[in-house]
Amino acid sequence: MASDVDAVSAMYEAPLLAVRDGRAIRLADRAGVREHLAELMAGYARSGAARSDVAALDVVSLGTSSVLATVQWHVRDADGGLVKQLRTTYQLLRADGGWRILAYTNHD
Repeated sequence: MASDVDAVSAMYEAPLLAVRDGRAIRLADRAGVREHLAELMAGYARSGAARSDVAALDVVSLGTSSVLATVQWHVRDADGGLVKQLRTTYQLLRADGGWRILAYTNHD
């Protein structure tokens, strides 16, 4: 929520598959991923969001180098009020000693 698009987009792989509102969004390169995330972050800012808290986390191993992580997010305003709740599943790949997001699906 700090609007550091570069830091957030550095956690994602390109190409990236995103599923939002029942629609597949294919982002072919780093510039597309960054633009997508910048639009999302701007939308959160317009809604009054100041921070996001992880309310629940469920992780399923897919072998030694991949996981599915489902996160229940609580998006809050500057006073701590709940702006929205959302649930997202991320597929992550372990690469170069860290985890990278390959795809995500927002639960409708």
